[in-house]
Amino acid sequence: MLEQNILIGGEESADWHQPLPPRTRRYRFRAVTCGIDAWHGKSLGELLAVLSAEFGEYHYGRVDLDVKPGQKEKAIAHFSDGKLARILDLAVVRREAMDGIKLYLGETGWVMVRASGTENLLRVYCETSKSATTRRVLEAVTQIVDNL
Repeated sequence: MLEQNILIGGEESADWHQPLPPRTRRYRFRAVTCGIDAWHGKSLGELLAVLSAEFGEYHYGRVDLDVKPGQKEKAIAHFSDGKLARILDLAVVRREAMDGIKLYLGETGWVMVRASGTENLLRVYCETSKSATTRRVLEAVTQIVDNL
């Protein structure tokens, strides 16, 4: 963060970081959010509504699956396989293998399967345009993994 002069960064654990001493971080975050509010004349909730109106809604979900030894590897291999063309009624149009396997589900959204490096856990992340679809995709992937 110091090398690239990054103001703020977030991580999966819901923590966030700034290149400041810990006791000043929370005040800096409040100052940034108040500045955004003042600059735009809208609350963060109102700004989110504007973004949703312009770009559509996105609904995120995550499940952590306790898996048996070897099941993580089977799951990664299964979702990496180009023969997997659909999840539910959603076509898999593209794959990325950076920190897990991310499957793009057309214009609907994506799902990612990521093996924990320290636990017998498989993390499944999903983001789609509807909360019900996100829930359905997470349930479908959970079922696939359970059957491996």
